[in-house]
Amino acid sequence: MKKYPLFVAAVMLAAPALAQDVMAADANHDGKITRAEFAAARLANFNRLDRNGDGVVSQADTPTIARLRPQIQASFQQFIAMADLNHDGQVTRDELANAPMPVFDRADVNHDGVIDASEMPAFRAALAQMRGQ
Repeated sequence: MKKYPLFVAAVMLAAPALAQDVMAADANHDGKITRAEFAAARLANFNRLDRNGDGVVSQADTPTIARLRPQIQASFQQFIAMADLNHDGQVTRDELANAPMPVFDRADVNHDGVIDASEMPAFRAALAQMRGQ
């Protein structure tokens, strides 16, 4: 079951892998997460999610989780559908860099491009929902 956290992270490509601390995306440690910081944190997880090393994130990266955790597999499929901009069934690094960020958008309640301390509870809730908690 050691692979399970990696696939939670896969689901969270729509949000950066922040399973331990949502502030991990706060690159400059100012207590706020900008859209750019969020995008960079999300992109930093690409290689971990490309489990077979073929340069793309696809269903081929999830055979074990598909069998053991079908609910996570469903979320992973939703992520691919959202980030797969050319609809070829796989997500490249470039596609991920340009993919929508629905969790960030939901957490940025005042739509100023920054998740600050007042918006952090909504951000944590959105991440927890994506993780199925």
